[in-house]
Amino acid sequence: MDDQHHAGGGHYSGARPVPTISKFLESLDREKKERDRNIDQSQRAQKSKGPRPHDPSHGTKSDTRKRVRDPVTGKEVEIEDIDMNPEQVVNDPQLTVPNANLFRDTPVKTDASQPLDEYREKQDITAPPDPLHPDSTSDVPIHGEKTNILFHPTPSISYEPAFASLETKGSVLCTAVFIAIVLLGRMFGASLIGLVPTAGCVAAGLFLWVKEVVRSGRELEWESEKMRGETATANLIPESVEWFNTLMGIFWGLINPEMFVTVADTLEDVMQASVPRIIEMVRVADINQGSNPPRILSLRALPDEHVKELKKNIHTEMEKSTDPEELAAEEEGGDYYNLEVSIAYHAAPTGKSVSARARNLHMQLVFYLGVRGLFGVPLPIWVELQSVVATARIRLQMSPQAPFLKALTFTLMGSPQVSAGCTPMMEKGVNILNLPIISNFVNYAIRAAASMYVAPKSMTIDLASILQGDTVQKETEAIGVIWIRIHKAVGLSKQDRRGREGGGSDPYITLAFSKYEKIMYSTRVITDELNPIWEECAGLLVDPQVIKADEQLSVELWDSDRHTADDVVGKVELSIQKLIQHPRKMYPQVSSLRGMHAESSMPGQLHWEVGYFDKPSFRPALRTDGKNPNLPEHLKDKPEFQDEKGTISTPNSDAVAHTPPDPLWPSGICSVVIHQIVNLELENIQGSQGKRRGREYEPAREYGEMKHEEGDRLPSSYCTILFNDQLEYKTRVKAVTARPVFNAGTERFVRDWRSTMLTVCVRDQRHREHDPILGTVSLKVSELLQSSSQVTRWYPLDGGIGFGRIRISVLWRAVTLKLPPSLLGWDVGTFQFTSPRILGLGYSKVAKLKMRTGGSSAAKPRSSCQKLPEGDGVWWDTTDLQLPVRYRYRSPILMEFHLSAKRHADAYAIFWLQDVPDDEVTPFNAPIYRTNDPHRLIQNFSTEETVHDLNSNVTEVGRLHFRGRFSPGFSKQHEMFIQSNDDRETFETWQACRAEGSRGSRITKELPATVQALHEKSLTQARDVLKEAPPDEKRRWLAKDGQDWSGAFGQDPADLLRSKHDRTSTDSDDHSSSDDDLGIEEASADRTDNETMNGSTDRTSMDEKPADNSKESKDTLARRHRGVRQWKAAREAIFFRDEAKLGMRKVKHKMTGGLQGRDPKPETEA
Repeated sequence: MDDQHHAGGGHYSGARPVPTISKFLESLDREKKERDRNIDQSQRAQKSKGPRPHDPSHGTKSDTRKRVRDPVTGKEVEIEDIDMNPEQVVNDPQLTVPNANLFRDTPVKTDASQPLDEYREKQDITAPPDPLHPDSTSDVPIHGEKTNILFHPTPSISYEPAFASLETKGSVLCTAVFIAIVLLGRMFGASLIGLVPTAGCVAAGLFLWVKEVVRSGRELEWESEKMRGETATANLIPESVEWFNTLMGIFWGLINPEMFVTVADTLEDVMQASVPRIIEMVRVADINQGSNPPRILSLRALPDEHVKELKKNIHTEMEKSTDPEELAAEEEGGDYYNLEVSIAYHAAPTGKSVSARARNLHMQLVFYLGVRGLFGVPLPIWVELQSVVATARIRLQMSPQAPFLKALTFTLMGSPQVSAGCTPMMEKGVNILNLPIISNFVNYAIRAAASMYVAPKSMTIDLASILQGDTVQKETEAIGVIWIRIHKAVGLSKQDRRGREGGGSDPYITLAFSKYEKIMYSTRVITDELNPIWEECAGLLVDPQVIKADEQLSVELWDSDRHTADDVVGKVELSIQKLIQHPRKMYPQVSSLRGMHAESSMPGQLHWEVGYFDKPSFRPALRTDGKNPNLPEHLKDKPEFQDEKGTISTPNSDAVAHTPPDPLWPSGICSVVIHQIVNLELENIQGSQGKRRGREYEPAREYGEMKHEEGDRLPSSYCTILFNDQLEYKTRVKAVTARPVFNAGTERFVRDWRSTMLTVCVRDQRHREHDPILGTVSLKVSELLQSSSQVTRWYPLDGGIGFGRIRISVLWRAVTLKLPPSLLGWDVGTFQFTSPRILGLGYSKVAKLKMRTGGSSAAKPRSSCQKLPEGDGVWWDTTDLQLPVRYRYRSPILMEFHLSAKRHADAYAIFWLQDVPDDEVTPFNAPIYRTNDPHRLIQNFSTEETVHDLNSNVTEVGRLHFRGRFSPGFSKQHEMFIQSNDDRETFETWQACRAEGSRGSRITKELPATVQALHEKSLTQARDVLKEAPPDEKRRWLAKDGQDWSGAFGQDPADLLRSKHDRTSTDSDDHSSSDDDLGIEEASADRTDNETMNGSTDRTSMDEKPADNSKESKDTLARRHRGVRQWKAAREAIFFRDEAKLGMRKVKHKMTGGLQGRDPKPETEA
């Protein structure tokens, strides 16, 4: 993975983390500083002001040389780290000049009289910067005079004097010929009428011939000059670029400092990810280029024929991830230009004042010294860039369309030499005492950021998109999804001494990539079992880096231990490169387990299924105009109200911008990118203060946009991304700024886009208190993507103690995976009993009914158990009975029947939630079992057909009848699942969204009316019989498999339009009235939340019991730092109380809790 290829403008993610100094230092030798010091001393001792023999080792480190593949030319090159004296390079520049041009003795020289082949050879072996032939060149300093002299003579002579003489003599000759023809003709008696035209024609022809000779000569002279340039290019002769340095000196001061904001942001990210524990955080407060420009030392073109191999490699890589038509269009447009640039910068001498130092490239850092989470003392540092020396190779892809530049690929030919000076800034002046520790830290941070692009690594920037202002992502990094279903394992080895017969191991399974090794999914732990049955499934994203690295899908079985490290039970690996060659199909597998080493084996077999599913093409029948359908008609066509589309240059990007998600493919890849936040500030929770006497007519509080980008009311913000109420991503912290730039995001596999909820929460990192919510943004994908598969918009932050606007991009790409309806749901939700009672037919004992699922439980006492009048069973009342669920696709609902005279349960009933569709009232008819080995029954997945294979002592003693519904999303009861700060913040985010009204009490699958209409039209176009069918009959046959689509997509669009018309219809009077629908929402005492959402108050459609308004009001005030939490001391006390509670819960769970697998932690780019 060393040969990395980065795409410019991309966002940070877990797969593309922020570089750190520690990783950069791993590549440096321990004795680097001592060697550098010796080299610097030897160079200063040999410093010369006049021509001296060329030193081939000047400015390099011989011990850092290595051969790598140049990503620009595609050839093997030798690179080395730069170790020049920047002050000497900038203030005393030198050129390597052939001795022949200095009139010095030389064994080899070029001469204009040499044949072309000999000239080319002599020039090649004397070509700078490192000639092959020794003693043939000298290093000449450039003093006051700046020159563009080319130090190699042209192998030709000038024919201009000969051309001028030929033209003069040709004119005389033509005149003489004309006169001679006329005189001789008259002497022989010819008439002038015939002689004059004849003489004129002959003279004109002769004159034209002379002109053609002159033209041919000039063409030959120009061809020789062209040949000279081509020869110099082939021999890599650098050119003097003083003309460019003069232009740079004028242009440098005109550059807008905001162009360096991205550089400052990258350095801030590297330093923040690398700071020691004594530094709580760091931020870049300011950056400016000053007026002292850098110097271009040399430029030289690289021949285009050297990049043939590179073009072939790029074509091979793009074939793996690009559509063939799109790839052909990409390769049609443009040639390539290759260039090598050497650049140096050195700070000009300055005084002690800040204004004098501002002439150099500088930035201001703020280090917060302290302990993370407890305290931080700001220490402002002035950083002045003292020197930089670097060499880069650049490859430009040209385009026939404006702006004529398509892409740029660059690589650094060795690690650059960087030096920066840091001094602390005090309030009353500048302390010139240097801080070497911080200086070294900043220097390493700069070099760590640059090390990502040292050959053979490179970076490609889409110049066309950048010049046109395109930051909109139009394709996901993932190219498909691997869907895995784990059935069972048989014959596992016994890992523990304890255990019952047939037990002795606590197995669970993890999914990962063999080389990356990060756990992507983990099953539940089945305790004391050697033949576990899981029946769990998961989707793993596959990106091009996984394919290029030849990763293997690693399925590992582990034995969970409470107090020691988990033991390996066995593993199975599968080649992903081979799997993707057979897409869109599941392949059942029965795999024998092997050990951690390839040659070893372990007892047992794994029964599982795996398949790869790629991204389908967009259906043209679903194409729209790409405009926001929620806008009023008179605003839809105005450009300022349109969503950002970016540059649409390919058919795929055009389809993304104009095609909504396809109802035929509900599962897919969802990408969320957080770009930046503007005008971010904290709310003034103190309110109006002071006496109002004399200020009666002043506003009570400040209002309007913030006026400063620095101040006491600026937060240290970070963002979290939630998919379906599960924390998936957390960004890095951006310290004390009103305009944080994140450019970070993640991609996740989503089971059903029609019900997916995305929540972005912005928080302020605090010391000794919980990080408060600055604001949230809640988005439903089906409402967001109504006319396209990509949306980039600005959203206001709501529901917290801050203000601001956040820019978010959401991109959806479907995959060709069709899951059954029961697997298209959420993992988090609540199981609600919708029937008035639970019937136990065939079970006549009065028993206490205990119900539990993973982490939650409920019970009905024996006193509530009533016998049926018929005497053939019992029943329990289900008033207010519901169970919160955290891991729905791993959990069952287990019911235990307890008698008064027995310690253990008398009977059991179990049903698995993975068989229950979302938000649908489902009748249940579950068997009641009695067994002497309940352990296997309640842990292993089973059905009525397979339960006897699981346990032969199982007897059915009755049937359990009731109706229930799985309601997706959080509820108030999920507060019991809080085990960590991440859990608390996730639940708090849901509370904030509910309080602000951006989340309803019920999540339903919805298909936008526009998509529904286009989908129905596309399916009826080829079915002439359906065109004339009634609407009800048409909906029954729209699905390819005969399934009724109307129930899958929510309400009929016609009903929605009809209800909207009923709400907004008014009298035919043209005048305005108080009854016009102005979008005003008022409180209503006779309308409940359930009536609003569902249209009725029937118990089968109720979500929850009426909310406890006093409890919710207190929670809202606490989130907004009102009431007692407006004082910092109270918030700190609450923080320490909650931390103590979480610590006790962790200890209790460690000692007495159940065994758990290893769930993947939230992704982050830091």
